[in-house]
This record gives sequence, structure tokens and C-alpha cells, in this order.
Amino acid sequence: MAATITVTPASGSITAKKTVCRFNIAGADETVGAYSRTAYPTLPEARYVMTMVVGGVEVGRTQVFGVSPDGAFEINNYIFPSAGSYTVQLYDVTNPASPSAKDTAATVVVA
Repeated sequence: MAATITVTPASGSITAKKTVCRFNIAGADETVGAYSRTAYPTLPEARYVMTMVVGGVEVGRTQVFGVSPDGAFEINNYIFPSAGSYTVQLYDVTNPASPSAKDTAATVVVA
């Protein structure tokens, strides 16, 4: 599956320090390896984290989370700390020693 991130409200209509944002993740892998319901107990659950980066500096990070069987997860309460052009990044951190990027979303936050 190809993971995607949707940021709500839309880019450009988010006000720094005021607008509460929601991130919807879709299409992320639920488990590591080939998935089947009968194999689930023997497969490790995939773990993810999202980072918020502006000007090459990470200014926010979510808790580690897993996704639903259909590859979805929702974060409902992020407030961007300052105005700028952000990159919201989804990482697979199942193996913390080698995280892998899964998707990014460009988001503009205004003052």
C-alpha cells in the first residue's frame, strides 16, 4: 500500500498558534511482512511517527502509533507553533535503528 497524509484545514488556511489541525493517514501497512489475518499473531505490528519540519528543523513529533486494519489513523489535535512552509513526514519506525519515510505533505501555515 502507498501511505498518504491529509492535513485539515487546507494548506494556507492554518494560522500558527491558533488553528487546531487534523492529520488523516491512509494506506499505511498494518503489519511488517506479508499480511494475512491468519498470520497476524506471528507478524509484528508496524509502528509509525509523524514529524513536522520547517526550514529543515523538526519542530513537532507525534506519539508512536499503529494503524487500523485498513491502514488508517487520525491525529486530531496539533497546533503548528509558527508560520512557515512545513513538511509533514510519516515514518515507519518499526525498527527504530533505521526509520523509513513513507509519505510527506507540504503545508503552509500563516501568521
